[in-house]
Order: sequence, then C-alpha cells, then structure tokens
Amino acid sequence: MRQLLVSAVLAFASFTAQAGQSESEDAVTNILFDENMENVSYALRGDGFVDITFGIAVAEKDYIRIVERLRSHPDIPGVLAGRGSKNYCAVP
Repeated sequence: MRQLLVSAVLAFASFTAQAGQSESEDAVTNILFDENMENVSYALRGDGFVDITFGIAVAEKDYIRIVERLRSHPDIPGVLAGRGSKNYCAVP
C-alpha cells in the first residue's frame, strides 16, 4: 500500500512539473511571436524556467522589453536571459 501511495505521489509530481513546462513554453512562444522576435535561442527547464539568449543584432530596448514581458508572465516561474555573440537567424 505504501509503495502504491509513493508511486501515485511521484506520478502526480511529474505530471504537474510537465504541465508547468508546457504552460511556460506556450507563454514564451506567444511573447516571441507577438514581438516578431526570431533572433533568439531558448531552452525550457523541467520546472518551467526559461534560459534565453538573444542574437547580437537585437536592439537593447527590444531585449529589455521582451525580458521584462517574460519575467512578468504568470506562467513563467523564472528567466535567465543573456546576449549572444552571434545571430540565431538571418538578419537583413
């Protein structure tokens, strides 16, 4: 009985972590789409935190605005953002 309870708790915990990651991914993609931002590379951790790097051609004001939007979104528990030394898409 005890093993069944532990298994159920672990399954529930992994399900809730996955749901958080899915919500974070939806929020990130929606924000980047709204901002028309393609010059980024990002990864989501299992806990929903976002690691994002912006290309070198991204203007400072755009970088700041987007990072603030990401950090203030309720479905994103945390953001680690930085500026890269290259671009992640073709820049005209």
